[in-house]
Amino acid sequence: MRPTGKLKMVIMAIVVILSCGTANAQRWRRYHHPYRVVTVVSGPAVTVHVSNRFTQGERFRMAMAYLDEHEYLTVKRYAKMTELSKAAAKAELDAFVADKDKPITAVIRDRKKVYVMRDRN
Repeated sequence: MRPTGKLKMVIMAIVVILSCGTANAQRWRRYHHPYRVVTVVSGPAVTVHVSNRFTQGERFRMAMAYLDEHEYLTVKRYAKMTELSKAAAKAELDAFVADKDKPITAVIRDRKKVYVMRDRN
C-alpha cells in the first residue's frame, strides 16, 4: 500500500505540528524558569572595640563580687551591670570561662546558660 500525495501531506503536517509543540514546550521552560545564579559573599570578620568606662579586670571583679552574693549570673544581668551589649557580655563571660585560672564556669539551668563559681557546681 503506497501512501498518496494527500496522505503524505497529512503525515508531514502532523510531524511538523508535533515537533513545533515540543520546541515550544522547551522554549517556554527555558524562558519562564531560567537558571538562577547564586553568589555567595563571605564578609570580613568584624572586630568590635568595646568602649566602656570599666576595664576588663574591673568587670571581672564586678562579676566575682556579684557571684559572692548570688548563686548565679546571667548574661542579661552582667550586661546591665557592666553597660555592655548582650553579645559583648556573653563573649566576655565565655572568655572568663575559657580561662582556667578564673573561677567562673558555665552551666545550663532551665534551658538557660548561667555562670557560677567553679567550686559551687
